[in-house]
Amino acid sequence: MITLPINRKRFTNYVKVLDLAHTIQAGKNSYVSKLLRRFSESLEVFVSSQTSFGISPLVSLRLCSNLKVLDLHLVSETVNLKELFKAIEHCQHLEQLSFPRSSITCEDFNIKWPENLWFLKIQGGITDEFLFGSWFPETITNLEFSHCPHITGDSVNDLLMRIGMNLTHLSIYYPMPNMKPNSMDTVFLYCPNLIFLYINIEYISRDAFDENLLPLLEGDYDRPLRTLVIDASGLLGEGAKLHPDDLTIAVCEERLPELVSLKLSRLLGWDFQGDDVSDLVNELEIRDGSLYTI
Repeated sequence: MITLPINRKRFTNYVKVLDLAHTIQAGKNSYVSKLLRRFSESLEVFVSSQTSFGISPLVSLRLCSNLKVLDLHLVSETVNLKELFKAIEHCQHLEQLSFPRSSITCEDFNIKWPENLWFLKIQGGITDEFLFGSWFPETITNLEFSHCPHITGDSVNDLLMRIGMNLTHLSIYYPMPNMKPNSMDTVFLYCPNLIFLYINIEYISRDAFDENLLPLLEGDYDRPLRTLVIDASGLLGEGAKLHPDDLTIAVCEERLPELVSLKLSRLLGWDFQGDDVSDLVNELEIRDGSLYTI
């Protein structure tokens, strides 16, 4: 309807948010390109549908100078990152960027990031070489990893060593098949300023909550983590990597002094009615916190 010639001027300069996430379409690039061109002057948020995103939409993106959010996480076609960044180099107001979940090609890591970018979702065919070789802006405070079959914990930790001090929100979703079972044990060392952490049990062990990897911060500065989510895929034995007492001790010793929301997957296989979990619940309730199961 909105692409019909008769409606060309009807929606111009009025549409600020265009969310196609729940839209089913034939996948023609021309449709997406027309929409972007038609709303280019006013568009601030664009969420692509599960379709192709070829050269034509990328060219149209260059006209969307007021774009603040670009979400391509559903795109099913291979996207060249160099062309993508070339398309958004004029989007001076862009704050949030989500990579396509499909394959990504990038041979030149010398890319120019948006100056105001604070949210980045990395997924798709990203490689270790890209994470090792790319410069990431210090403006990023919210970082997510999802559906990255090629990257390893080494490249993720290398990135966290560089920008982890600036992160307040970090999410690492399952599956990440090339990451080792303890790849993210050092997350608290590299990211001491996190307020929110989502992690899967497949990538951490109880060592992550040991005093060596989760130490008290120096000076009068308390670790600000308020929400911790530990998810699980349900693989046999994964829940044994972490015991409720490991979290209870970290809370009791004030190494997580601001933690008030702890969300744990039932797939961990813990006895949530048992004494061990009850001790953890009691410690959280002392500080007006809560434990939730997901």
